[in-house]
Amino acid sequence: MIVKTILKTKARGAGIVSVTPDASVGDAARLLSQHKIGAVLVMNGDRVAGILSERDIVRGLADAVDVCITAKVRDLMTTEVFVCHEDDTVERLMEIMTAKRIRHLPVVDANGDVAGMVTIGDVVKSRLDETKMEAESLRDYVMAGR
Repeated sequence: MIVKTILKTKARGAGIVSVTPDASVGDAARLLSQHKIGAVLVMNGDRVAGILSERDIVRGLADAVDVCITAKVRDLMTTEVFVCHEDDTVERLMEIMTAKRIRHLPVVDANGDVAGMVTIGDVVKSRLDETKMEAESLRDYVMAGR
């Protein structure tokens, strides 16, 4: 399975949720809650400037509770954003997510434009679906040989 297939199977209307670097962390947290997601892309126009995750916000709270909610996204966002491409395999996603200890990967197309976001949940679902399909194929193969 490749990333493009995963993006097609994600819930309809599940577009890219993003904020600007100048948005408040409080506004970003409300977006995370409203959309029931764990990270938002931080965009400068049509380019990725960073990513802000729940983990980033928790770390900010641990450092300075009073300041965190009024801080700007740029103050807490992760600027080293790892991305994947539409033709990457699920195995490649697992390698990146495991090696970098991340749960969200923006997907970029051949032009470098953001095409979506893949989460660890999407990867797990994809692997489960694949395993189920393989098991059914093996069961059908065994039953046909009887």
